[in-house]
Amino acid sequence: MNPNIGENIKKLRSTKQVTQEQLADHLSISYQAVSKWENNVTTPDIYLLPAIAEYFGVLIDELFKVELKGYKNKAARLNAMYQHSQTKENFDKADAEYEKLIAEGLADNEDFHSYGILNQFHVQVLNKKAEEYLIKAGDRARCQLLILLASQGRYKENIERYENAPETAKNIYLLAYSYCDVNLEKALEISLKGLEKFPNDASLLGMCGDICRSLDRREEAIEYHKKSVEQNPDAGDSYYSMAFIYAEMKMYKEAIWAWEEVIALHGRLGITEEEIEFGTEWPKREIAKLKTFLDE
Repeated sequence: MNPNIGENIKKLRSTKQVTQEQLADHLSISYQAVSKWENNVTTPDIYLLPAIAEYFGVLIDELFKVELKGYKNKAARLNAMYQHSQTKENFDKADAEYEKLIAEGLADNEDFHSYGILNQFHVQVLNKKAEEYLIKAGDRARCQLLILLASQGRYKENIERYENAPETAKNIYLLAYSYCDVNLEKALEISLKGLEKFPNDASLLGMCGDICRSLDRREEAIEYHKKSVEQNPDAGDSYYSMAFIYAEMKMYKEAIWAWEEVIALHGRLGITEEEIEFGTEWPKREIAKLKTFLDE
């Protein structure tokens, strides 16, 4: 006989603030049976163990532990299981249980708090996985890796990675990008020095345009983006940027032109009709909105 299970049932029942009678009713047994468990006279039948564990929000194995940690509910237990295992299956189970609590109006502030922690931990797990595979992807994913690390505040890592890298146009672009979140003036300085060596690089020209926009130097930003698309007519980011800047400057005809170039770009890229339709929905909405400003 394992004495821990009786003591643990008593502890869990006390924590949950239910009587022996209430537990017995839930399990469709007599309260005398519960009393015998708690006094170590008998132990629960094996077929009752899943129901007991479910009722108290613990694992079956935990019923036999010397040091038992109880959980408020099933969602909290599944949360703990996920944080231990870090498997998608256990996250999905915990997520579904919290959603069920919320839908039934049974969630309180403690549940919302632990649900938030579950999702926060899940984001960390996914970020770690994303970083692992972006590193494996190599040069193809350098920019996306930089964005991922920046989203986690790991700016120093990004800067160190490219400060001592070979002076290619791409590496200079990525170094400037790394500085954008910490020092815009420094980012612009790096981009301009890069243009001295690679004056016709569309990406560096576009970077200068984006930085100038962030510094409220819109006229300069437009000029850099124009030069960018001159070098590469398919530099889509520059068309988007010009559309935003022109709209900010209330130059609505020019903004409409930029959005039309975005639409034309989608047509030139040779993607599917479905992708073209999806990708041009936003530009078409923006054009319609801008035309209302022209009519006013």
